[in-house]
Amino acid sequence: MNCDSHQHATPLMDSPLGSCGKPCDQTCDEPCADKPAPPAKSRWAHWLNASLFNTLDLCFDEVYEEPKKILIVGGCRQMDWAQHVALLLPAAEIHLVDPDEAMVKRAQEEICCRFKFVTASLEQLPYETNQFDLTLAHNLLALPQADWERSVAELSRVTRSNLMVSMHRPLLWAMANRVSGFANAVQELGIEVPAQLPGSNDFISQLSRHAKIKAKLAPFPWTVYMTAVRPKWDEKLTLAS
Repeated sequence: MNCDSHQHATPLMDSPLGSCGKPCDQTCDEPCADKPAPPAKSRWAHWLNASLFNTLDLCFDEVYEEPKKILIVGGCRQMDWAQHVALLLPAAEIHLVDPDEAMVKRAQEEICCRFKFVTASLEQLPYETNQFDLTLAHNLLALPQADWERSVAELSRVTRSNLMVSMHRPLLWAMANRVSGFANAVQELGIEVPAQLPGSNDFISQLSRHAKIKAKLAPFPWTVYMTAVRPKWDEKLTLAS
């Protein structure tokens, strides 16, 4: 099935067109026929994906109502992750944001139709406050950004309720890198290593200023925090205490 079987919204003038002649940033559950099939994944990549997807399913236990609008930070790089969310929540409007314009264009060419693609600095997101029911930021600290604390604050600002953030664990990552095939697998999944990591306590302290941690999960080799974003008055109270 290709896009000919779906109803599209009014075309946007600057949108690339798929084989169906419809704009590729409009909602459509099936890929266009002219999009190449993704390359086969290695065994390590399949294992990492399975671990991450199981963690995401557990995080959804903390989401008490189905999100209508979702932001995926870095989803243009981690396309398996973004497509899994799209399959789980086919009715949701999903935005993929990345600070690298080349990454965004590549994702548009490879994925098509299901997402809204945005190039933007993570420290200054082009969205209004409380716009997303759910924001997902896997391996956040590896994405290009000058001020990770400002990025966490911005993600919290644009999120109405649920924010999931993950960071990799340096010791486990170093051990895994000694195993044949691991480094190639993370490259297949679009995952990078942060140039510098804040201390775990510093990261949790900053995250807790803006959100209440509801669950902490540990898919190898990451730590995932599922949080409920604090109302602004609650944030001020936390900072004052």
